[in-house]
Amino acid sequence: MTATHATAYDVVRQYLGAQVEAIRSRENAVKDNAPDAVHKTRVATRRLRSTLRTFRPLFHAESTEPLRAELKWYAEMLGGPRDAEVLKQRLTEALSALPPDAVVGPVGARLSAELDARHALTHAELVQVMGTARYRDLTKALENLTQTPPLRSQTHHSMTEVLNPLLTEATQRVARRWEAAQAASGKEHTELAHEARKKAKAARYAFEAVAEFDPSYKDAAQAWEQVTEALGTGQDSVVTRERLHELRTAADCAGEPTFTYGVLYGLELNQQEGAHNRGGEAIQHALTVSSQ
Repeated sequence: MTATHATAYDVVRQYLGAQVEAIRSRENAVKDNAPDAVHKTRVATRRLRSTLRTFRPLFHAESTEPLRAELKWYAEMLGGPRDAEVLKQRLTEALSALPPDAVVGPVGARLSAELDARHALTHAELVQVMGTARYRDLTKALENLTQTPPLRSQTHHSMTEVLNPLLTEATQRVARRWEAAQAASGKEHTELAHEARKKAKAARYAFEAVAEFDPSYKDAAQAWEQVTEALGTGQDSVVTRERLHELRTAADCAGEPTFTYGVLYGLELNQQEGAHNRGGEAIQHALTVSSQ
């Protein structure tokens, strides 16, 4: 990978600033439930939290670790309405792809009613917390982060000198989690694969940050994006099956047929297996690209 005259400080400060701007600029849109506002804000919180973790040796941790905890809290609040949106789209598409004789009972109506209600409830909770002192303290901390980032002195050294070792550590964390997942089975395998996906996201975001200053890092960033997409499909399947179980139980209590929920559940199991296979191949490719 080629070097530039940029310092680690340049890279990290620009990336932090971009994520904070993405969060702050969409506050009203999030409250208004504007299209994609919750999703993009949630992604920015994840990127910001991940950057503070991956590049942690460059920060004064007494300042950034409390902020990471608050970003996690806010991301979880954003996750409620976003997850309901994703689930509704995923299950509606899966339902529409089934042959007519596989759809028994008012499945579509229940999916829409239950998930719309969940979205409305969690979005109302999100708007409520955005009016609290805790949220105001978070926004003040984000402002301070961009104005006076708590970075250590070594960040004024060369970008490649300081950040390349941290990028390598980030990729190796993925490799270790995936290796552990491959040695496990059942629920443990699923949990470790999810951990590998989270580490892959961290690697992706770190390479994206550096690629802003040196395009030779873009291939690695894109390779890790493929990993997160593949393993993300697998994790989405896990979450969807949990919700299908809840929906099936509700349908059963209402005296409705539950056959179709079982069909959808089986399809999700197949989705997870295929996603993990693709994820493993993508990880090997990303590790190779990252080492070049």
